[in-house]
Amino acid sequence: MYIYDFIQGLIIGGTLIIAIGPQNLFVIQQGLKKSYVFTVTLFCSLSDSLLIIIGIYLSNYIVQINPSIIEIIKVLGGIWLIFYGLNKVRKLNKIKDINKELKIINEYGKVLITLLLITYANPHVYLDTIILLGSLSTNFNDQFSFGIGAI
Repeated sequence: MYIYDFIQGLIIGGTLIIAIGPQNLFVIQQGLKKSYVFTVTLFCSLSDSLLIIIGIYLSNYIVQINPSIIEIIKVLGGIWLIFYGLNKVRKLNKIKDINKELKIINEYGKVLITLLLITYANPHVYLDTIILLGSLSTNFNDQFSFGIGAI
């Protein structure tokens, strides 16, 4: 195991978790409420780990086919993020009651459905874990160590 690659993965993975997205916000809310904390954290940890592994192997496969495809995907992802961000800024003035969005769900089935949606229906998760981490992993000697660090 290359310790340098592991540390780089750890740092890059850490920088991605700092941004509070819908999944992180939900985990924090459930933790504060002390409601299904183990289930929520386990689900999110396993899901993110799975997506990071998919991203590393998928990017490796894409680079073998054609290395420029990764660059095209990065540019398209960046353009999408810019338009998504501008759209959110535009809608910011229209938010009337943020408490409706921050409502904590207590029923177990609804918690699981919410977890599925905020994890797998969130386009940022694919840009962060599959495209960004996956493409970055191609720059390291030991992608396994990088992936373990990111996870």
